[in-house]
Amino acid sequence: MSSKSNRFIENVVSGLHLDPVQSTEIVDELQAHIEDRAQDLVDGGLSVDQALRQAAIELGESDLIAKGFYEVHSRRSWRHAFSGALPHILLALMFALHVWTEPVIVAVMLGTALVISVLGWRAGRPTWTFPWLGYCILIPLISWGLAMSAVGYGAWGVLTRGSLPLDIPIYIVSLAYIALSMWVVIKVVSRVARNDWLMASLTVLPIPFLAYWFLYFYNQKELFDQSANRIGLTLQEIDSTAAIIFLIMAAATIVFFRVGRRTVRLALLAITTPSMVVLAWLVYKSGIGALAVFAFAITSIAVLMSPALFDRTPKQILRTTLEKFQTRRNHE
Repeated sequence: MSSKSNRFIENVVSGLHLDPVQSTEIVDELQAHIEDRAQDLVDGGLSVDQALRQAAIELGESDLIAKGFYEVHSRRSWRHAFSGALPHILLALMFALHVWTEPVIVAVMLGTALVISVLGWRAGRPTWTFPWLGYCILIPLISWGLAMSAVGYGAWGVLTRGSLPLDIPIYIVSLAYIALSMWVVIKVVSRVARNDWLMASLTVLPIPFLAYWFLYFYNQKELFDQSANRIGLTLQEIDSTAAIIFLIMAAATIVFFRVGRRTVRLALLAITTPSMVVLAWLVYKSGIGALAVFAFAITSIAVLMSPALFDRTPKQILRTTLEKFQTRRNHE
């Protein structure tokens, strides 16, 4: 291989957002194509170095080649897409049937998500398991929020009364748990984002809406001061909206897996997330102002794009792929 053709392959690999196994297969494919074309050119009278350079040039721009490979290799089957959308569909059914308040059903749902996520993690992390993993992330996030409430309550007590309302060990445990839960979430998200940060964004897709949903109930204490019939009617309206929103998530997940273009995937997630928050606000009529909802929608987009911070650099992608490629060649 000439330095020209080597640089071309390196540029293509650096632009890929695929797992190392797929990237290694692409390197094999590119090398085989360049070598076959170079042999034809050598037979036509060119030197080996000239033939290799010409074969690389004929393939076109490396960026376009990388995008093409991403579209082909990242597009998933209907079965794969439906498997990824299934947790959202199950959540939609839970709200549509008004059974989300049943602890046993919620525990079964979380247990199922945890089992699928663990098995998927050990089996090479197939991308359809990432939406299931997103609901597992909610467990440390919710408990993190409760621990933060305890710490905030203590800080407020010091500012207003000059003393802590709870015992000091409680705050020590709360702070330790906050650090541990955040480490777990960051560790999981960074591992998912290692190959393609958009997959990590798909993983955290439900979090902005569920955060808004929890805040709604937190700020609606008067809801439970009404009569039982009125509470039931209000919850039915809330449940119907939540079911629709989870179906929107399911549809977005299916489209995400079926569409190979990276820009379309990014636009899909960026549009879906704030739209769900605005829809919930319009239906719930929680009294939050439009400016606050706009700020929450912008924050939800920021949360969705935050996995990009864990994306690998082109050099890291190239190094990992070449190491995998060399290991594979040594075993052949």
